[in-house]
Amino acid sequence: MFSYLFMKILEGRPRSYDRRMDAISRGRIRSVKEDVAREIPQGARVLEMGCGTAELASMLVGRGAVVTAFDPSPAMIEVARERVNREGIGDRLTLKHMGVEGMDGLSSGQYDAVVSTLVLSELSDQERRFALTHAKRVLKPEGIIVIGDEVIPRKALPRILQALFRLPLLLLTYLVSRNTTRPIADLPGELKSAGFAINKEIRTQGDAFALVIGSVPEKL
Repeated sequence: MFSYLFMKILEGRPRSYDRRMDAISRGRIRSVKEDVAREIPQGARVLEMGCGTAELASMLVGRGAVVTAFDPSPAMIEVARERVNREGIGDRLTLKHMGVEGMDGLSSGQYDAVVSTLVLSELSDQERRFALTHAKRVLKPEGIIVIGDEVIPRKALPRILQALFRLPLLLLTYLVSRNTTRPIADLPGELKSAGFAINKEIRTQGDAFALVIGSVPEKL
C-alpha cells in the first residue's frame, strides 16, 4: 500500500513513472494491471478511467481490445501519446485529456468494459458516485466493470496497521504533491449502489487491495 501513496509523488515525473512505480512496488502495480487486463474479453471495446501513461491500455490493445482512455494530467497524456506512437497502436487506442467529470459527454451503451486501477481512491465520494453512474451508462447491456484499488481491510487489526503505516506517508505525499489517496471503505457496495451486480471480489496485500468485477444486470 505504500507504493500507492508514492504514485502521487511520481506523477510529477511521468516519463520515468512506470519504471519507478514498478521498482517501488516490486512489480505489484504492473501485476495489478495484468490481472485487470485478463478479465477483459478478446476484441472488447474498453473505456479506461485514469489511464496515466497508458500502460494498461497498451496491454488491453495487445489482447485485441479497442480502447478509449482518459486522464486529467496533461503530462501523463503526453507520455501516453508517445507510447501510442512508439508502439504504433493509434488505430486501436484513443486518448482523451479529461477527468471523470467529462464522462457525461460520452455516448451511452458504447463499451463492453470499463476499467480502472488505483483511480477511484483518488476521488471524493461524490466524484466516485458520478464516475460509477456514468460507467454504467456507457456500458452495453451485460457489459462489465473491472476495478483494482486500495480498500480498507475488513478486520480491525489490519485496519489499525493500515492506518498507522499510512500516516507518515500521507503527510509526506501531501507535502510533495498537495494530493493524496484514501482507501475505499466498501468498493463492492459502491458498485452495487451504481446499479452493478458483483461477479467477483479478490482481496490481496493484507486485505488492503481489492480487484472487483461487476456487470450490468441483464434486463428482465
